[in-house]
Amino acid sequence: GMVFIGPSPEALELLGDKTRARKLAQEQGAPVNPGLDAASSAEEVAGFMASLDGAAIVIKAVSGGGGRGMRIVREASALNEAYAAASAEAKAAFGDGSLYAERFLSRARHIEVQVLGDGADAVHLWERDCTLQRRHQKLVEIAPAPALDDALRRRLLESSVAMARAVGYRGLGTFEFLVGEGGEVAFIEANPRLQVEHTVTEAVTGVDLVQAQIRVVAGESLADLGLTQDRIPAPQGAAVQVRVNLERMGRDGEATPAGGVLSA
Repeated sequence: GMVFIGPSPEALELLGDKTRARKLAQEQGAPVNPGLDAASSAEEVAGFMASLDGAAIVIKAVSGGGGRGMRIVREASALNEAYAAASAEAKAAFGDGSLYAERFLSRARHIEVQVLGDGADAVHLWERDCTLQRRHQKLVEIAPAPALDDALRRRLLESSVAMARAVGYRGLGTFEFLVGEGGEVAFIEANPRLQVEHTVTEAVTGVDLVQAQIRVVAGESLADLGLTQDRIPAPQGAAVQVRVNLERMGRDGEATPAGGVLSA
């Protein structure tokens, strides 16, 4: 008699594996970065890096998230050490040390699209910009993404909805992309869950996303909720969310976690 508030097990399994999510993106015509489409050995990653004529790569955990199990490799000589460290970190964090690799897109913006599905259809609730990060952890989230080309925005929104529909997505999800300086676009992952950053989307659309997610998994359709695509409002104004960390800054600029009393 219990109902899980979230996507189906099949959608979670597919989107939780970043290499399978890459394949889904390709099947739906979404843009992806050159990369490996399956868990890969250090030798396979080295071969991929050699094929890029000196371009840097990023090693990622197949089951990863939150920046764990990720290493940027700019020189082939550093590959084996980075691979071992990323695999160990992924194993400790996710119970799965499997890795794959993609070409590294430098100075890229990180744009994520908020999606809601009812299992039969899916819609977007526009996008957010989470480019400002440290150690692959988001520090600032802005909705909507500022100064984003309209045609590019449409491509990201339409690609996200197409992927969500293809898996019969139910509940809230976020489809994430990199946008390079030269206009290159690459899907990187889908987070099949409610994200802490959802509040800025709520602020600019007026849609209570948590309530909407509960109602769709309880059996209501997007039409029942009045959330078909033509009825979702365009963003009004802008909203910003920031991460506040309790930490100390060392002389070298490195931050370490700290304890203490919050007085204000």
